Amino acid sequence: MTESSFDLGYCFLETANLTRYAEKETFSISNYITDISFNESIHSSVLMGEMTLLDSSGLLDNYPILGEEILTLTYSDFYNNSITQEFLVYSLSEAVVNNQQNTMFYKLKFISPQHFMSSTKNIRRSYTGSTKEIVEKIFNEFLVDDTKFRDSANEIDIEDTTGIQTIVVPSLQPIEAIDFLKRKSFSAENKSSNYYFFQNRQKFKMVTHEKLILDSRRDSTSFDQRKNYTFDPSLLSSEVKDRDKGMNNVISFFLPKRLDTLAEMNAGAMVLDVVEIDILKKQYLHNIHKYKETFNDYTHIDSNYRFPHTDNFVEDFFNDENVMKTALVFKDFERENQYYKEIIGPRVSNRYYLSSVVAEIEIYGRNDLFAGDVIKLNIPQFENVGGGRPKNLHTSLSGYWLVNSISHKIQGKKYTCKLVITKDLVISNTLTNSVLTNIPK
Repeated sequence: MTESSFDLGYCFLETANLTRYAEKETFSISNYITDISFNESIHSSVLMGEMTLLDSSGLLDNYPILGEEILTLTYSDFYNNSITQEFLVYSLSEAVVNNQQNTMFYKLKFISPQHFMSSTKNIRRSYTGSTKEIVEKIFNEFLVDDTKFRDSANEIDIEDTTGIQTIVVPSLQPIEAIDFLKRKSFSAENKSSNYYFFQNRQKFKMVTHEKLILDSRRDSTSFDQRKNYTFDPSLLSSEVKDRDKGMNNVISFFLPKRLDTLAEMNAGAMVLDVVEIDILKKQYLHNIHKYKETFNDYTHIDSNYRFPHTDNFVEDFFNDENVMKTALVFKDFERENQYYKEIIGPRVSNRYYLSSVVAEIEIYGRNDLFAGDVIKLNIPQFENVGGGRPKNLHTSLSGYWLVNSISHKIQGKKYTCKLVITKDLVISNTLTNSVLTNIPK
């Protein structure tokens, strides 16, 4: 069957242009591209990717490609949603010549302009203000260039931070400086203070995972069809009449991590001693953070969740005498609003449990899904059901998941995405009576 706009995962590459830095003339490389891949993740402050070029006209030397070109990609998905991204070409590698010596394959690698600009600058100065205000100043001064990179992600969404501070940036690149400030940020509203600094295809963000979850809940369209997925392998082998249902089918599902109690103990996720050193008084204070006492204070991905351990197990192995992890902080009397002891315990716990259940899924690509979004999964109970009865939803795996990363792959006119998604706490038993009605009997 020929590829058409009715095929699941259809993608149309509208433009793929190279523009020499600080020049206006463009050169289209659309006909040279065999595949494109790029990644976005809440754990990464940079967008980067690569494409394979099939060159039979000497593009590499005749254009030539110098490693300073601006790459502009515009592509539309199955739903005709179009997106434009701008990158800077920085590398050519893995060149291979075919047997007839008339064609060459090579990788063209590209990166977000902000990351490239950041690598050429260094910050050595002091700032006064909230970490949110300081991040805004650094971002706008060092990472925004609307004249040369107009189609790049020149926006940043920053969650409010508490406390006015005087901070000396100790000779860091701008992106490193923002990452440094992220670790010092305290949120009075979202108690985890678990800030992430990342770039997705929309914009930059410095927000807690709690804000990502709350924003998804406030958005009335977050869990419409575009973010509601079902794992139904039977759809892969049948003729799909309902294309929307096919587009929202999970192609593959893999669960690399469900639980690991030893890793949980060694990370200090359940119990952590934050030792505050007071140099003036020549003493140190123990601040033992217990997740059991605070986990209801945080925003969780699912509204119905259960604590990961029984009370007896916690009492025996996660008490004051079983502290496996210690963090040291200094009390600074010359600078106020240093919330180190308030930040570290909740952040360690939340960062661990946010990845306590990990799934890797593959779906058909779409341009309205981004790293940091929350999606809903309908996973059937893996059991034999007789009598034509519909399958119940899987109790703990169905529900809401946070998209940690997306690996995009465009090959020809086929667009697929591999997602790493996580839950912080498994869902409670309230889903046992829910029925997965769209799985055929």
